[in-house]
Amino acid sequence: MTEEKPHFKLKYINWLLVVLIILINGYVLVAPLLPQLDLKKRQHKVQAVAGLPYKSKTDQSKNNNRQDIPSDNRLVIPKIALDQHIYQGSAAWLLNKGVWARPNTSTPPEGGNTVLTGHRFTYGGPATFYSLDKLAAGDRVVIYWQGKEYDYKVAKTKIVSPSATEIEESTDNTQLTIFTCTPLWTAKNRLVVIAYPDKELN
Repeated sequence: MTEEKPHFKLKYINWLLVVLIILINGYVLVAPLLPQLDLKKRQHKVQAVAGLPYKSKTDQSKNNNRQDIPSDNRLVIPKIALDQHIYQGSAAWLLNKGVWARPNTSTPPEGGNTVLTGHRFTYGGPATFYSLDKLAAGDRVVIYWQGKEYDYKVAKTKIVSPSATEIEESTDNTQLTIFTCTPLWTAKNRLVVIAYPDKELN
């Protein structure tokens, strides 16, 4: 009997390792799909407020479902149900927290080129711009900055190489540049969204 115990323990450990491998592989396969499911849930939630979770200067209706304009800096993209805090600072690890305002670029009140970036998908961090590829010309983008609303309209999207640092260069005109990695689940290129102030709303 005593000789069979080590064999039983080894068999138990083998089964435990098999289960662990199945669970890890399952997570690796399913995790990339979770942001898409989360998008569906968020889109359903924002339908009640016509895409904007906050009171807008352009909305004269008395919609009690909307919150007051936030005191923190936020990026809101109604089409992809995105509502995220904008982190500022020079530390690159801020990218792992969500939307990061690139250092040495402009801000909405200053005009010029305001540049925001975020991860498309990572296993260890937020999939901030997972659905950024769904944006097209004419889509609305709103930045709440220091208690003020700035409305933009997407003008174009493009794909560039990671070495295309010109997307962060200052501009004479006021624009918003948002970029993330593409294709999905790789860092081969950069998906860039260019938006300009919406003259009808500003």
